Amino acid sequence: MGEQEFDKLLDAMPRIAESINAFTSKEVQRKAFDALVGALNISPAGFEEVEANSLAANGSEIDSASATEDPFPESSQSNGGDAIISDANTPAKKRRRAKPKRNWTAVKDIGFRPEGKISFKDFIDEKQPSTIDLKGLAAVYYFEQILELEEIGVGHVMAAYKEAGWRNPSNPENSLQATSSRHHWLDTSNMKAIKTTQRGRDWVEHDMPAKKN
Repeated sequence: MGEQEFDKLLDAMPRIAESINAFTSKEVQRKAFDALVGALNISPAGFEEVEANSLAANGSEIDSASATEDPFPESSQSNGGDAIISDANTPAKKRRRAKPKRNWTAVKDIGFRPEGKISFKDFIDEKQPSTIDLKGLAAVYYFEQILELEEIGVGHVMAAYKEAGWRNPSNPENSLQATSSRHHWLDTSNMKAIKTTQRGRDWVEHDMPAKKN
């Protein structure tokens, strides 16, 4: 590379580095560098050291000691392999969308009056659950301990609400999870197989209905 070409490239490198650093794809950075340098009508031979030193001066992770290494380190790409523009050049960051509320449907064909066992209505008349937490607990307990169902989902609890004539929670799934978090009466780690905990079973069997002072 001649002295004039060297000076010309050296003067242009800050702008070149700023432009290619807008991309995070190694391949796209390389193509952008080659295209910009080619536009200066400069022979490609001999500017590796200028490339490395200039990029280091403009925010690249490369330093002069690694001038012989690849000046364009691997970076994150999209699934399709296209370059991802840095945050500084992105008009607006993508916002995480809120998880949509599921529209649960009450399970049908549940026998709430099993032969030889207490009906659900008689059960809740006996236990008198008065809060949303107690209603959810009573429903899961009934399905688990009396009907002996192996898998109890949100739809089962909604069916119990319907059978009892209770008003459905605005978000049944969240309601059961909140009961689990507040009182540890339920295990909601699998919303398709909700279970009572020992603490929940003890509460139904020994503390319902709530004792009045």
